Amino acid sequence: MKFIFKTFAICVAVLGIAAAPLAAQSKAETKLYNSALAKGDLKTANKFLSKFPNSVYAPKVTRLRDSITFAKIDNNDVNGYIAFLGQNPKSYFAQAANKKIEELNTSSITDTQAMEIALGAGFAKEEIAAVKGVKNLNREHVAVIVAPQAGTSEYRIVLLAQNNGNWEEVSTLKEQVYTNDYALKEFKAGDDVKAVTLNGVQHLYFTYVNSSSDIDPRSRMANNDCEMAFNLYSLADNSVYNVLFSGKVEDGIIYGSSMDSAQGGMMATPQQTYLIKAMAAKENLKPFEEERFMAQELIKWWYSNNPQNAKNIAFGIIPDNSPLLTLFNQDKNKEKVGNYTVALLEKIFGNTMIIVRNNENGQHSLAMCQPTPLNDKDLELSTFYGEKGNILVLYYFKGKNTLKKRLNLSSKRLY
Repeated sequence: MKFIFKTFAICVAVLGIAAAPLAAQSKAETKLYNSALAKGDLKTANKFLSKFPNSVYAPKVTRLRDSITFAKIDNNDVNGYIAFLGQNPKSYFAQAANKKIEELNTSSITDTQAMEIALGAGFAKEEIAAVKGVKNLNREHVAVIVAPQAGTSEYRIVLLAQNNGNWEEVSTLKEQVYTNDYALKEFKAGDDVKAVTLNGVQHLYFTYVNSSSDIDPRSRMANNDCEMAFNLYSLADNSVYNVLFSGKVEDGIIYGSSMDSAQGGMMATPQQTYLIKAMAAKENLKPFEEERFMAQELIKWWYSNNPQNAKNIAFGIIPDNSPLLTLFNQDKNKEKVGNYTVALLEKIFGNTMIIVRNNENGQHSLAMCQPTPLNDKDLELSTFYGEKGNILVLYYFKGKNTLKKRLNLSSKRLY
């Protein structure tokens, strides 16, 4: 009783629970409320909450009840704190309980030791995407994220634990790589892997990037599509939660948007809320900027719509907000060819481009595209001049040899 009395005294002083009756409450309700505060025990608090669950006094008595329950948990009893959270997930003391669980579940295994343990358990260094020491329910583990094998789209999350002095596999989960673009076959885990406690449950937080180093053989442009997946692996039920950010990468920054409809809020799970906040905090994720990638997309479009040795050329329309128009307007070597104005732009994402402006309607188009040569064996679009009848003459060089082609800008016929 002495311990309970001390707990009650603290609760009254700190939580500001007053014994004074409130207007419009029944005498029985007020009497039992004052009794709960005076006795400061669970029996009386629970009796009040059972009898008057909707009382204006109920929040204060609930807080009193939770404070008594929380104070009784042994300081090193992680299961006790987990049970408290399970029974009182919205308690005033939920944050303190989570903090204690996180403290008790903090692993003493360093990253260097975790890697040594994983290698000693038989994992090859090249297959380990990430590794981390994690502690769950007072037991130390090493979590190993195994990268997908070539030609597959599955990675593994393996938990190791000690058994008679040896580190052995105690659970494994095969998980599909979370992706929106299945052409992105390169998997790279981030270096931000860590243990996270949510509602008393230990999770492994990690990220990975889906990308591609494919180079288009004609345009010689690299695939700049990219995705970043944010993940939480629950050690309690062996499940994974994800959110995905998808876009295009430039200088290490991914310009895009979240591919998931989950927006957080009251209906979101703790895992969703955590992952959405983690995604929002990433400084290398930016909203998609259409203008930034217009030139690359137009070049890709031109090559996909104009096969090798095509005679009828599909012109790519250039939007009015494209940065290519700024380069076109700044070019001092533009020439008028019939009803068109023509400019040759070099080294635009590894390509030489012919931009034409139809002077009758003001429309700008990408008429021709040629990769910038890597050596004198490559074909180089070097210069141009105009002939009568909207005919554009294109000069190509290959080493010491020259090649001349004509493009009718009206009929878009190449010969």
